Amino acid sequence: MKNALAAILLIPAIAFAAERADSGKQARPFIPGVNWESRTIRATGKGAPSLKAPSIAAARIGAEKAAEMDALRNILQTVQGVQLNSETRVGEALSSNGELKSKVEGTARGFRRVDTRFFSDGGVEIDVEMSIEDLLADVLPAQEEPQKVTIPTKGELQSTGLVVDAKSLNPTPALSPRLLDESGKVVYEAAFVTREALKANGIAGYLKSVEQARQSARVGQKPRLVKALRLAGPSDLVISDADASRLRDPEGNASFLAEGRVIIVVD
Repeated sequence: MKNALAAILLIPAIAFAAERADSGKQARPFIPGVNWESRTIRATGKGAPSLKAPSIAAARIGAEKAAEMDALRNILQTVQGVQLNSETRVGEALSSNGELKSKVEGTARGFRRVDTRFFSDGGVEIDVEMSIEDLLADVLPAQEEPQKVTIPTKGELQSTGLVVDAKSLNPTPALSPRLLDESGKVVYEAAFVTREALKANGIAGYLKSVEQARQSARVGQKPRLVKALRLAGPSDLVISDADASRLRDPEGNASFLAEGRVIIVVD
């Protein structure tokens, strides 16, 4: 058994590389990083077998645990680079709050394993992901009240959601983006969204085309389309005063904002 184990573990590194190259030919859409369309944070972890393992099975288990730890480190590194809002990245928020850092690390440990690849030298590689909504629930303080602002709810619901066309402006996707009018006053932000919707959908989704956004269940069958005029910081968007007035119209039903039914279209 020891001889067999040694033979397997001492396969040249080039064999491992060759096998990885072969597996790379397979269609694997999994790309590490932040996927704002699926609203997930993804990472890959790698683990090598221990030459001191008493058996092949033990070596494989050890490699798998090492891969999990590597995936956790990688997903936390990605989390730190996520834009929280136009002023702050998640990493900056964590560096000044040890309790929050521990909470986020705990959430990340609950990642979901998407795929596992075993190699002939005993190495293991895993793909994992966590929900952006889970991260948002950690870093965005819980609201004492479901809503801190009054959203117009009178009249018949003319629109079921909001699509903001920000193509060519290149906003940085964020957990907590805002919409502002031309004078800089808030038209939409986290405070508009109910606690339940915040946990389920977050504040806004990001997609790559207006047509794709219009067909998304998030904004329903009759979404309202507005054009972003410019950026206000890396993530906040300015819309026209006319569009802002329609969203603020006391007689216009904009209850979809309380449900976070907003999609921002980016390049």
